[in-house]
Amino acid sequence: MPDLHKFDLNFLTLFDALHRSRSVTAAARQLSLSQPATSSALGRMRKQFGDPLFVRTPQGMVPTPLADEIAPAIQDALQTVRRRVMERPSAKPADSVRTLRLSINDASGLTVLPRLMSKLQHVAPHWRVETEAVDPGDLPRALEAGEFDLAIGNLYMLGEGTYRQKLLSSAYKVIHRRNHPRLRSALTLRDYLAEEHAVMRRTSGPASLLEQALIKRGQARKIALSVPQFLLLPPVVAESDLVATVPEHVARTFAGPYQLAVWPLPVPMAELTLHQYWHRRNHADATNRWVRGLLRQLFMQD
Repeated sequence: MPDLHKFDLNFLTLFDALHRSRSVTAAARQLSLSQPATSSALGRMRKQFGDPLFVRTPQGMVPTPLADEIAPAIQDALQTVRRRVMERPSAKPADSVRTLRLSINDASGLTVLPRLMSKLQHVAPHWRVETEAVDPGDLPRALEAGEFDLAIGNLYMLGEGTYRQKLLSSAYKVIHRRNHPRLRSALTLRDYLAEEHAVMRRTSGPASLLEQALIKRGQARKIALSVPQFLLLPPVVAESDLVATVPEHVARTFAGPYQLAVWPLPVPMAELTLHQYWHRRNHADATNRWVRGLLRQLFMQD
């Protein structure tokens, strides 16, 4: 027998057709080949196996002992290819057990995860969701490597080979404690810049949208505290005279429990926009498409 890399795998379908039909004519019809082409291929296959494989008799093409011996293995191999390769499974979330891996930070998760988990419990009850906040600079590599199915956040474009789709937009709001000694109404820009700030700041990547807007005006905040997560800011401002700028959904979630005042941001700037991102390796995957469609449906009304 030849090495596998020298073996013509087309012979497997020819062998199976001949073994089942016992006829060169019938095998040719099944494989959409001419009878001469099928006879020629049978000759090459016999040479490669070093055995006649099928012998012509009045009852048809009778398999040799070697052909009968290897027939079950060839049938199993072809069935595996048909079932696992040719027949791509459709997404059946209700019947599947799998883990959905998301790269998402705390503020985005505050909005996305409650709705997502509520929906999954009804339509995909056997799924498990794992999340991690990955540095934006490492996300392109992580998505390409398949470490995450999707990334969700307010991110810049992640480079060639990555797709994105908008989920929702959220304005920025200013928060401070309700009994703040100086602030009693909506902040002017002068008020805003006069106060000390607690901020969320990424360890890498471009400056935040707010920082970019202030830089264009030649202005800057007085930073008293810098933290890596938005959700650390509400409890800090509740116990201090600091102010913070957070996405509106963060402000509304914590305003009541922490007794916070919520005001419009006195700096004109674009809203925070959450997108979902995925790598082209998952673009055509049926399950990944289903998850993306589910997330889009959950937020398309916002």
